Amino acid sequence: MRYTTFIATLIASGLLVGSSSTASELDFSRDVLPILSDKCFACHGPDTDDGLLRLDTADFAYEDLGGYRAVDPDTPNDSELLQRIQSNDDPMPPVDADKQLTDKERETLAEWVLQGGSYGVHWAFVPPTASGRLDKHEECSVDVFIEQQLNEHNLEFAPEADRRTLARRAALVLTGLPPESNQLEKYLTSDKDNAFEEFVDQLLASPRFGEHQARFWLDAVRYGDTHGLHLDNRRGIYPYRDWVIKAFNDNLPLDQFIQWQLAGDMVETDSIEPLVASGFVRLNPSTGEGGAIEEEFQAKNSFDRVETLGTVFLGLTLTCSRCHNHKYDPISQQEYYELLAFFNNTAEPALDGNSYTYGTTVEAPSNQQQWQHWTKLEREAIRLTESARQTVRGEETDSPDRLMEFASGRKTDSAPVCFVSDAIRSDAGPPAFPSQSSTSDTEWKKLENWNGKVDESIELLAHRKPDWSRWIAFKVDCDSPQTFVLSYSGGSGSDVFLDNEQVAQTRADELIDDRELLLLSVSAGTHEVMVKLVGDETISRTELSWHSPWAGVSTAGWKHASLENRLWMIADPNGPFNETHFAQTAHSMARAIHRLRKQFTTTLVAKELPTPRNTHILRRGEYDLPIGDPLQPGVLSVLNGFPDAAPRNRLGLAQWMTSPDNPLPSRVLVNRMWQRVFGAALVRTPEDFGVQGEYPTHPDLLDWLAIELQQSGWDFKHMMRLLVTSQTFRQDSTWRDDANDPENRLFARGPAFRLDAEVIRDIGLWASGLLDPTMGGEGIKPYQPEGMWKALAHPASNTRHYEPDQGQRLYRRSIYVYWKRTSPHPMMTLFDAPDRESSCVRRSRTNTALQSLAMLNESQRMDMARALAGRLLSTCDHDEARVQLLFEIVAARPPLKNESDTCMELLDQMRKRYQTDQGAAAALIKVRTDDQPSELNLVETAAWTQVTSVVLASDLAVMLY
Repeated sequence: MRYTTFIATLIASGLLVGSSSTASELDFSRDVLPILSDKCFACHGPDTDDGLLRLDTADFAYEDLGGYRAVDPDTPNDSELLQRIQSNDDPMPPVDADKQLTDKERETLAEWVLQGGSYGVHWAFVPPTASGRLDKHEECSVDVFIEQQLNEHNLEFAPEADRRTLARRAALVLTGLPPESNQLEKYLTSDKDNAFEEFVDQLLASPRFGEHQARFWLDAVRYGDTHGLHLDNRRGIYPYRDWVIKAFNDNLPLDQFIQWQLAGDMVETDSIEPLVASGFVRLNPSTGEGGAIEEEFQAKNSFDRVETLGTVFLGLTLTCSRCHNHKYDPISQQEYYELLAFFNNTAEPALDGNSYTYGTTVEAPSNQQQWQHWTKLEREAIRLTESARQTVRGEETDSPDRLMEFASGRKTDSAPVCFVSDAIRSDAGPPAFPSQSSTSDTEWKKLENWNGKVDESIELLAHRKPDWSRWIAFKVDCDSPQTFVLSYSGGSGSDVFLDNEQVAQTRADELIDDRELLLLSVSAGTHEVMVKLVGDETISRTELSWHSPWAGVSTAGWKHASLENRLWMIADPNGPFNETHFAQTAHSMARAIHRLRKQFTTTLVAKELPTPRNTHILRRGEYDLPIGDPLQPGVLSVLNGFPDAAPRNRLGLAQWMTSPDNPLPSRVLVNRMWQRVFGAALVRTPEDFGVQGEYPTHPDLLDWLAIELQQSGWDFKHMMRLLVTSQTFRQDSTWRDDANDPENRLFARGPAFRLDAEVIRDIGLWASGLLDPTMGGEGIKPYQPEGMWKALAHPASNTRHYEPDQGQRLYRRSIYVYWKRTSPHPMMTLFDAPDRESSCVRRSRTNTALQSLAMLNESQRMDMARALAGRLLSTCDHDEARVQLLFEIVAARPPLKNESDTCMELLDQMRKRYQTDQGAAAALIKVRTDDQPSELNLVETAAWTQVTSVVLASDLAVMLY
């Protein structure tokens, strides 16, 4: 038999037990487990049917099978596995199996069995440990691990790249844009030993850093501006995207970054940032399709969240476990549904109703400028309210008991009856107060279900004409003197009457963001309030909000009041703070916050149901086939247990995720950091750290980086600085003939890879001078083929019609491009951007003829080329200087002679062409002729446009090297 020959070979090689073996000891996790997983586990793994041999654990592999064992550690020569992998009669894998063992794999398995067949835990499921190999190189520990493997292959580091190349490389990695000319010049002329480190620090401090780094995160969490299914309508969640940018720029610790996204709605804080961050939970594709079953989509939404969690934070493929035990990793179906239970209790409906806002929303800043302003105000307000709470009428107190006692005496009618008038002339006098006992008066309409005690808006039919107005009237019953906050819209001439006396009137020069704000004090008793809202062409709707800031404090407590209400309580002239120096400051601050809030937009956020939903295992993942008893929320046992003190909710899940005992999240994060810096990760399957994934190229380095991340306080900028300033990163990227390493797994040369879609577009905008620096806000719409959305969208979709933006919005950074999930911008998908219907932590890099076609013809590419040509023509007086400047802008270096000659030859050809065909020249540069300087020559502009378009489409612009 073939087996006899195989044994003879092993004996001759000295591999059989009892022979004089000199073979090196195999590492189970590195050498053996990948073979078993790839070739055996489909039938003999964690999801093996009862009664069939399992090879995923030692207990099963060593089990007595009736006089023999698959792996016999006592007498390895008798192991059944040795016979079956070489049998001709009954081989394993079977002859009809899709995957067969190679000869090398057979030898490895045999060697492992004959060495005793010892098992071990998959490397990724073991907490990272520090290596002892750091002593000899303390300045940059990253290089110790790289250098060791290089030396093992008789290699050394490549020479350092020149300063210009290095500056461009670092700028693109950290900010996604080339270095600014002043930054580059300062670095090139510096004689400091740490000149490069200072240059890197400038890049890390740039607001462009957050914009670039956030893009990778948005891919991973499948951010989109639309629902993603059926109608694929608009939905409001872009403040989450802006918060991610802000978090990276602020260097928010990554453990906090993770915890806020998983459970920001459960964090006890006055800041709105954690709440906005919880939009992560709401990013799943959703639908409002007629006929869709709520229970089914409740399950599907939860599936999506669990599996995204697995990819983003754990680097594991959890989808298998939706229907059965994982075929490869030690993850049971029950554990999958225990993990799902954390997400099965969110309060938003399973179907989105095709609405821009569905489920729980919160008002949040609508751009980065508002975020910065809000953060400053919020911090000042928190400090003020905490200081004021400690001092009530000059007395120190550490509890809010006196405030609750004060609030308990501020009682009003819980539901005042509110009336709204018909439209009447603005110059008419106040109408008679409506009778609450009669609703038949044609002048007034009773407004149902309005509670003036809490923040609620009355949204009425728009009245744009200033000749007309509406009146809102209601009575308030008070047991004691107190103060109310009244906010209302209305144009010039709007009035507020209290007990038939005018107490406020809006003048045109006093309008604040179309809303007026009034702090209204009343005595004990019953009071009539009437508000006149005058029409205004700039106001699209009439609104009124009336509430007592003290409402709820007596039962819920001071800490549960909103930050704005706390300020109004401090500012209350009838309140316990009225004699402190805090009162006036609080009043000014409350008005400032109110004014800023009126510019906010809404964003989707997470919220828990008061009563948890039951979660069951679903047979084969079918929503209507629950089995067994309800499950409690739980985590994957292979990744260590749930923290004892953590609550069994998403907040506890977040604490488990960032625990130092969890072996995966820190590894997964630093692996993706390495990937964005070097173009390829240490684990080249960043979406799969399980047994089907690749073994790390440098496992000790990965562990060291994971520990460094934790010990640095989860400092993202520190880690990026560590990588970018390493000798490994600073190497020249030129191909090395002495290194047989085409995929650069040894990192024996610097990174070189094609840039992503967004960076390619942004470089063109930056080089041409068109880039609009505005940060944040609703997604922008650059040019795209006309009718594209219409052809792909449902006829009832509100994203069926694509209208390109006008003016400077066209030229904002690509992270702000509107992301329609069923049809992302074609220049994004052409260069391998994902659709974001599911998590993506590794983009492909294709190379197609269509990319070249688009780079040389797409409308905005030609717009960029024309603007860059105009920049060259208006800056330099002769062609040689223009070519020099072109290369300085695009490549951060002067041109080589052959590059300069080629550009001059192309320029000459284009001049000759357009001198004889000026109509073609005009057609070429027609995109932005409105902005074309009149002094520029048509032929010259067109000729240089062709030159700049070619350079912008070349490796000089689209490659990192």
